[in-house]
Amino acid sequence: MHINRKEQMLNEIEYTNTFPGGISFLCAIQSEFYARNWGFNHLYESVVASSVAEFLNRYDKHKDYVEFVLHKGQVAGGIAIDHHDGKLAQLRWFIVSEKLHGLNIGTKLISNAMQFVETQKFKQVFLTTFEGLDSARHLYEKHGFSLTAQKQADTWGKEVSEQRFDWINPNYK
Repeated sequence: MHINRKEQMLNEIEYTNTFPGGISFLCAIQSEFYARNWGFNHLYESVVASSVAEFLNRYDKHKDYVEFVLHKGQVAGGIAIDHHDGKLAQLRWFIVSEKLHGLNIGTKLISNAMQFVETQKFKQVFLTTFEGLDSARHLYEKHGFSLTAQKQADTWGKEVSEQRFDWINPNYK
């Protein structure tokens, strides 16, 4: 039986929860991707690393969600939901390695994360990103997020049009 390239790659994929060093790998994947594709510098990595450190200092496996994609045993993507105060949560560090694009891995990651959000009964989830990441924006909007703010900023070491997307739980009581 002949297995095509897409099927072979999918067979090499594993999904797993958090483990020591996992989020640091996501930080590295993002830093490299955004430096290469968007010209971000060391300040971007600093912002991400600081947010990772802050998250890990208050991580609660019952309130926070982290999922990684492993390709041949190596972190090749992931996503996190940071619970903040129990009502407001943040979707963070969502990325899939370019070599795995087109396999619906991003869709699976965000679907799993939003299932966790609904199970936890969060009132609202937000994320911050920037204009130009059209594939990611499509996934956010497909999962009920709406653009709620946009401004020019250089938070990440290069001026971009930063965006905030919000998801409001229609079943929140």
